[in-house]
Amino acid sequence: MHVKGIESWDLAYDGRQALHRTEDGSELYYELRGTGGPVVTLVSTIYVVSTAWRNFTGNLAGDHRLLSYDLRNQGASEGQPAEFAQHTEDLKSLLDDLGIERTYLVGTSISTLICRDFANAHPERVAGLVLVGPPFSPRGSSRRRRVAKSWLAALDAGGPRALFDLIYPLVFGDKAIAEGGSGAYLALRERFLAINSAAQLRANLREALGAGDQVERLTSIEAPTLLLSGDDDFSTTESTLDATAAIMRSAAVEIIRECGHLPYFEQPEAFQDAVARFVASVEEGTFPAPWTAPATEGKGR
Repeated sequence: MHVKGIESWDLAYDGRQALHRTEDGSELYYELRGTGGPVVTLVSTIYVVSTAWRNFTGNLAGDHRLLSYDLRNQGASEGQPAEFAQHTEDLKSLLDDLGIERTYLVGTSISTLICRDFANAHPERVAGLVLVGPPFSPRGSSRRRRVAKSWLAALDAGGPRALFDLIYPLVFGDKAIAEGGSGAYLALRERFLAINSAAQLRANLREALGAGDQVERLTSIEAPTLLLSGDDDFSTTESTLDATAAIMRSAAVEIIRECGHLPYFEQPEAFQDAVARFVASVEEGTFPAPWTAPATEGKGR
C-alpha cells in the first residue's frame, strides 16, 4: 500500500451508469462490469464507496459479472436514512430491476450483516456468500457495538477527520501502515474525507447499531459461505471465525496473511483469488471440503 498506488485509484463517478429508484423514492448508484460468468455482487460497507471496487477487482471482472452499488445515503446514492433492515430490501429491489435472479454476495465489515440478512430473507437469490472481516460471532455483538459507539463518538467530537484517525490504525494491518508511512496515511485520509460526509457517516453508523446479532441469523443461512479475514484483523480472530463456521450449515474459513480488516485494499490479488476459488468450488459442487488456500497467500480449511 504505497502513495502512488493510492493516488492512482479511480474513485470517480463518471455518470455513465443509471440510478436505480427504489419503491420509497431513494436512488441507488450502481455499476455492472464484466462480460460473462456468475454474478458477484459487491456490497459496500459504510466507509467504502462502490467506485473503489474497480481498483481491487480487475482480475475478477475477467470471468465474472460484477455488480457494485452505493448504499442509500452513501456516495452518489440518495435516500433518507432508515432502519438497517432497509438495506436488504434495497438490494432486492436493485437485483429485481436488473433481472438478476441469483448472485454471489461479497460483504465487508458491517455490510456482511446486510449479506447475512439478505441470505436469510431471500435464500433462493443467493448462490454463495463471501463475508470479509465479519464483525459477528456466536458470542454476541457486545464488541461490535462498543466499536461502533466509539466511532460515532469520535465523529461527533471531531468530524470525519477524527473518525479517520481512530479507524486508520485499526482497519489497516501492521505491514501496510509500516510500509506506507505518513505518505500513505495522508493520501488515504484525503480520499476518505473527499468521499464521506459527516452526515452520511453519522446516519450509517447509527443504522449499524440497530443491526441484530441473533445467533439464529447465522445458523439458518443455507448458502455456502466463505469467512475471509486478514491475519491482522482487529475485529475478529481465527478462533472466532472457526467457531462461527462450526455453527453454520456450510462454511469454511480462510485467512490472508499480512493484512488487516480490509484485505482487498492490502492484498487484492489474494482477495480476488479467494473469491474466484470459492465461486468455482460452489459452481462445481465441491465446496466446502476440503477447503485449502495457496500456502503463500493464506490459510484455509
